[in-house]
Amino acid sequence: MSSISNIPPPLGVQGEERATAAKSANRQDRIFIWFVQGIAAFTLIVIAAVAIFVFKEGWPSFQANGLSWFTAGDVPFDRQLGYSFTGGPDGRDYTALNAWPAIAGTILSTGGALLIAFPLSLLTAIFLAELAPKRVADFLSPIVTMLAATPSVVFGLFAILVLGPWMTEHLISESVASQLAIVVPLGGASVLLATIVLAVMIAPLMTAIFTDALRSVPNKWKEGAIALGCDPWRMSRRVSVGAIRPALVAGSSLAIGRAVGEAIAVSMAGGGIAFVPNPLDGIWFFFEPVRPLAATVVDYSEGFSGDVLKANLFAIGVVLFITTAALTIGAKIASASVQKRMGGY
Repeated sequence: MSSISNIPPPLGVQGEERATAAKSANRQDRIFIWFVQGIAAFTLIVIAAVAIFVFKEGWPSFQANGLSWFTAGDVPFDRQLGYSFTGGPDGRDYTALNAWPAIAGTILSTGGALLIAFPLSLLTAIFLAELAPKRVADFLSPIVTMLAATPSVVFGLFAILVLGPWMTEHLISESVASQLAIVVPLGGASVLLATIVLAVMIAPLMTAIFTDALRSVPNKWKEGAIALGCDPWRMSRRVSVGAIRPALVAGSSLAIGRAVGEAIAVSMAGGGIAFVPNPLDGIWFFFEPVRPLAATVVDYSEGFSGDVLKANLFAIGVVLFITTAALTIGAKIASASVQKRMGGY
């Protein structure tokens, strides 16, 4: 009986079983693909709905001001936002808005942060990927990742409670501060502190991206450079860094996107005044306050009950949305470029 039970089924039966299993697997694959496509479609629909809503709510501000929305005006920006909530001096709705002070604050803080963070991030990435012993790299890499995931409010609290008071006490001259007080107050919470906070926030993100890109450079390229007489530092600088230039653009774009959209930390560290620092003030330029676009939305978020102020804040959101979307798309294009250039490695 045992010998009869061990006889394999006919070949036709085996083929039918395999065909049934293949159909079941294909059905499961199709269901999974449909599920993933549904999630992707739902995500796109949500993003499109958010974009339409933000544009719709912010359009009255652009419609009332035109291109002057992006320029400077005679009335201070903060006062314009206040009037848009309480009404103008004549008691009527105040729709004028000139957002250049907030735009300038965004450019100064973000640009300064990138100038500080980019070289530090690149040098750190070269050390971790090319020069550091494996144990050291394995120890430091998780720390970089942890810093990249640290909530921004932690950096903001450290800046406003530790760095800001120290800068006010040790770096700012009381005589100069009193002279400029009629124009703008000087303090530790300033464009310099906002720049430092943003640099500390975006540097770990850039370091992680640059490190991964450097580690993806084919070893044969590095070995060829070493064989030609390059030392490790020169090999990293000439071969590895040259190969990942599109990744440098991608990492920088993503970092700028995060810096532009950062609100809490910059609101705490920037000084809370929408002012355009004056380069003619010399070194004191760095201790003058700023309030970037994202920080403005946070600082005035309690005024959403006013229709005019709400439209102005949503208009700021439109500018931030377009900026971050453009930077994200640019980063994606640059990432695709580096993969194509390196032959799919």
